[in-house]
Amino acid sequence: MVRIQTVSAALLCAGAAVITAQSTAKRDITLHDLPSTLQSSFPDFDAFRAAIERNTTARLKEGENDHLIFYLLQSTRFTSEARIEPALSAKLFEETGRIPADVIRRISDFLSAPAGQDERLDYLRSSLHLTREQISSEYERAMRSLYRKEFAPGKSDPAAWYQTRGHSSDTQIEANYAVWSALQVLRSIYPDWRVRNALIIGPGLDFAPRTDLFDEAPQSYQPYALADAVLGLKFAASPDWRIHCVDINPRVVSFLNARKPQNLQLHSKTGDEGYAEYFAQLGRAIGDRRGSTIAVREDVLNQISASLLNIITERLTQPKFDLIVVTNVLLYFNTKELALALCNIDAMLKPGGFVIANDLNPDIDEYTAALGMKPVQARTIRIRDSTRVPLFDSFAIYRK
Repeated sequence: MVRIQTVSAALLCAGAAVITAQSTAKRDITLHDLPSTLQSSFPDFDAFRAAIERNTTARLKEGENDHLIFYLLQSTRFTSEARIEPALSAKLFEETGRIPADVIRRISDFLSAPAGQDERLDYLRSSLHLTREQISSEYERAMRSLYRKEFAPGKSDPAAWYQTRGHSSDTQIEANYAVWSALQVLRSIYPDWRVRNALIIGPGLDFAPRTDLFDEAPQSYQPYALADAVLGLKFAASPDWRIHCVDINPRVVSFLNARKPQNLQLHSKTGDEGYAEYFAQLGRAIGDRRGSTIAVREDVLNQISASLLNIITERLTQPKFDLIVVTNVLLYFNTKELALALCNIDAMLKPGGFVIANDLNPDIDEYTAALGMKPVQARTIRIRDSTRVPLFDSFAIYRK
C-alpha cells in the first residue's frame, strides 16, 4: 500500500519539477478566446491580464504570510505556550491596539526553535525570511483582516473580503461532502456517464489553516476524496481514469507530485446523518481504511498529478476533461476575473462534461448560460447542526 505523502521543507521550498500521470499543456488566454459579448468589457486586455498576474503574485505572498501567522498562533511544535485561537486573538488585538504578550512570546519561540523538528516551521522560516519586526507587522495585518470578517459584519462585505484577501491553501475533509453529494445526483440522472479525465482547480493543502490546525504532517484531501467518489460510485472509465490538479501555489503542486507514502489522517467533527454516512465510507474504494486512517493504493496514487496554472489567465489545451471540480476558489474572484475563469473552464471541458462548484452565485449562472453550460441541479446541504456554529455547504452542477 502507498499512503498519502508527507513533504519535507526542502521539497516545499523547491517547487519541485512537475511529474504528471498524463500529458498536459497550457497557454495564456488572449482577447480572442473570449465570447464576442465579453470582449468589449476588456478594452486593454493584455494590460488587464498582466495586472491580474501581478495581483495573483501579491495575494499568494500574503496568503503564505497568513499561514505563517495562523501556524505561529496554533502550533505546539516549537513552544510550550498554550494554543491561541486566531479569531480571539484578532478580537483582543483590535480591542487593545497592542500585540498580546502571549503572541510576543510565541514569536520569540518560533524564531529561536531549532531546525528539523517540524516541516511547517522549517518551510515558513526558510522560504518567507521574515524578521521579528516583519512577523509582528504581518500579525497586525492578518488580525485586522480576520476581525473584519468575524466580528464586524456590518462593516465588511463577506464577498469583498474573499476577493481581496491573500490566496489560501486551506482545506478540510468536510469540504468534499458537497462534491460527493453532487456526484450522487449525477449517478441517479446520468447512470451511463463515465469519467476518464477529471480536473480539480485549487485542490488545497491543509498546511496552516485559519483555525483547527493539526500538528501532523500537511495533507491534501480533495484529489483522494474525488478518486474515492469516482471509483465508489462506479464512474471511473476503468482502467484509464485520471485526476489532474492545477493550483497557483508551487507548494501545493510539489506536494501532490511527490507521491511519498504516508497515512492520511481524517479529522472530522460529528455530522448530520448524510455527512456521517459519507464519512463512514470514505476511503473504502481507494485503499485500506482503518479507523480514521486511510492508506491509498499505489495504483490510485499514480493516477493523480498536478501542475501550476492561474485559472483566470491560463488554460490547459490538453486533455479535455469529463469532470471539472472547482470548490472554494471562485469566491476569490471579482466579476471580471470570474468571467475569465469560467471561459477557461468551459474551454477545458468536453461536450457533455460536467462542472461541480460550491459557490451559489448568480454571476456564475449568468456566465455559464452565456457559454452554453446548462444548470443541472443546485442544493445547499447541511454537514452538522449546532446551537453555536451550524455548518453548511452547497453544490451547483453545470453541463456543457
